[in-house]
Amino acid sequence: MEKTASASTTTLRPGTGLARLLQENPALRIGQDDYNINVTANFGEELTDQHVADALRNHPGAGRPAHLYFHVPLCAYICHFCNYVKRKVPDGPEGDRAPRVWTDLLLDESDRQLAHSPWLSAARIESVYLGGGTASLLGTEQLARLVRHIRTRYTLSEDCEISLEGNPDNFQHDELAEACAIGFNRFSVGVQSLQSEVNAFAGRGHDAAMSLTAVEKLRATGRPFNVDMMFGLPQQSVATVADGIRRLVGLDVPTITIYRLRNADRAKMGIGNRALWNVESVKARLNDEHRFPALGETYEMREAIVETLLDGGYHPSPCGWWNRPGVYPDGNIPRVSRNKWQRHDSMIAIGPGAYGWLTGDGDEIVQTHNIADISSYARRLREGPGLPLASGRRLVGHEAIGMVLGFAFKANQPIDAARFRRRFGVELFRDEPFASVFDELIERGLVEPVPGTTESVAPTLDGEALHEEIISVYFHQRVGGFAEAVCRR
Repeated sequence: MEKTASASTTTLRPGTGLARLLQENPALRIGQDDYNINVTANFGEELTDQHVADALRNHPGAGRPAHLYFHVPLCAYICHFCNYVKRKVPDGPEGDRAPRVWTDLLLDESDRQLAHSPWLSAARIESVYLGGGTASLLGTEQLARLVRHIRTRYTLSEDCEISLEGNPDNFQHDELAEACAIGFNRFSVGVQSLQSEVNAFAGRGHDAAMSLTAVEKLRATGRPFNVDMMFGLPQQSVATVADGIRRLVGLDVPTITIYRLRNADRAKMGIGNRALWNVESVKARLNDEHRFPALGETYEMREAIVETLLDGGYHPSPCGWWNRPGVYPDGNIPRVSRNKWQRHDSMIAIGPGAYGWLTGDGDEIVQTHNIADISSYARRLREGPGLPLASGRRLVGHEAIGMVLGFAFKANQPIDAARFRRRFGVELFRDEPFASVFDELIERGLVEPVPGTTESVAPTLDGEALHEEIISVYFHQRVGGFAEAVCRR
């Protein structure tokens, strides 16, 4: 296929499924430089750090399920596409000290959170996730300190899912066996591509052989794990992307997560760092050299990936997370995704740039945002009392419903009208703006009624293919931005 200089030009082959979807749904056609879709809300009343601190202190979360997230901002290398909060580990003695330094800071914030919000130690933690950055760079000794702290200071469910995130170069020796021994029971590894030249161009520190070694070591643990794969990267083609997925399917990888390249500038939004490919001069040069696949070819990549996964017996749960049958119970969805997205339980987020939310039975949601600048975050903890909060958002009524609907759609589980009736006092399929939104999604074949029910719908495979665009356009913009009061509670 001929590539264009613009990554936002759509030139899909006639007759392909995603070509039809984009032709029928032009509002969902979003170029890579604008593609920063997030299930969290960028709307609602903005809150100061003090208002967020008050909300955290007074939240009635004791005894309720919750998810716990630790953000480790360390990386052995900085990927050219990465716009999350992170810092390269320096060379020499400072780098040697970095794992302990950052473990100390995370434990300090966690202790402050627990002291500030007494309910937190009594919340029922059903899933824990250590991400980043590259959480596995902390090493076994510091990871063990974190796990001991979590088990000692928080109330974990008996079957609590504790996940560790890393890159293939972190899982080449005995790291995974040691992680299992200290309590991790689920893993995530960022392979991104099985083309060594693609990862090299993106600045990653591993090749295909290292990725395959890591996958074999992950399989040997007997624990569930996911392999992250990206599409839309420079030097990828439809054939090479599909071949990489086919190799993972052949290795019986339990969960394959697929992500489209996002090249929006999260730093401008205050929720990340600027990636190298966000820099306008770099972006212009790469476009002039036709390095990025055109948008049409990017969607063809996803279509080829999905065909390969379906042929291998995989099914997405949540959207974008394709699981082999029987990997997880109750809908075959990881506990982290069930807590965060399907049920939208409170999420306690610790670390620089980490964001979470407080939720319950009422119609109010509070998003929490930590200080994103790494140096400022560390300085706040070292020099004074209090929490390293930056800001937050309060969502009520249609804003809260739009956010929860977006999470529910992302989970790719049935969306039940009774749940929204109980919590928000609205009828999803009769009240506006929800009824017209779901009528349109059903008409366009993006959701369908759940067989055997009269009050539940779920995403179709077409809806899953464009789930992030649907969340942004239909739930965040049309529902979350609805101008009239709709909540009747």
